[in-house]
Parts: sequence; structure tokens; C-alpha cells
Amino acid sequence: AYAKTGGVVIVQYNSSQYDHGFGPYPLTLGGNGERVVDERAPVQLLLPEDSVLRWPNRITAQDFDGWVEERGHGFPESWDAHYAALLETHDPGQDPQKGGLLVARTGKGAYVYVAYALYRQLPDGVPGAYRLFANLLSIGQRTAK
Repeated sequence: AYAKTGGVVIVQYNSSQYDHGFGPYPLTLGGNGERVVDERAPVQLLLPEDSVLRWPNRITAQDFDGWVEERGHGFPESWDAHYAALLETHDPGQDPQKGGLLVARTGKGAYVYVAYALYRQLPDGVPGAYRLFANLLSIGQRTAK
């Protein structure tokens, strides 16, 4: 209801217990969700022109430099077409993990699922994590230029 009336709901990674219809559209983690433990694993922007990656900060692959401990965990295995998958990363030998940042517009707002370990990066002052988090908090506040 909060997102439908214009708010932004941001859900940080979860486990299979999350698979109970908590989001506005179906999202399946399966098992306990995939992990990407190599904090240097390349991150590809799947939709670099999406407004979430453009405003207020232009997010690039360099924003994932200097991350600590891991890229993230709880990467979903499947999601509804209402979600836009914005990023992809994976450990060597692992299938691409494209569900690490899912954004669904719902009503006047948005619902965001983040498997990336922002909770580790923000306390360590990783600039790219702050830039990305600012963009997530700003969804719907202004149209990207």
C-alpha cells in the first residue's frame, strides 16, 4: 500500500522464507537464494539508461569497486515480468545472477529488492554503495535527465 501511494519500499536480501508473496508481484528465491562471495566479481549494468541508474547519480561498473566481503546473497532465481532486473554479477563458474537489483513500479511508487550487500558497504563508507542507495531512495522524485 505504501508503494502504491507513492512510496519506495526497499527490501534488503532475504532467504527462502521470503517466498510467501510479500512483494507486489511474484518473486522466488529458491533454496536460500544464490550468493556471490567474490567482492571483486564484475558487475554489468543490464539497463544502463534506466532512471534508477541515472539519477541523482550516474551509476557505472566503477561504483562496485572497493566493495568489502561479498557482492551479496539472496539473489532470486525467478521473478515476475513487472520487475526490471538492472544488474548482473556472478562468481567464477556460477550462472549469471541477474536478480540482485529488481525494481517494480507499482501504483505511484516502487518496490525494490536488493540482494547486493549494501548493509556491509554503507558502514565501510564505500562511495558507490552510497551513490546507489541514494538513487534507490530517490526513485520517483524526479525524472532522469
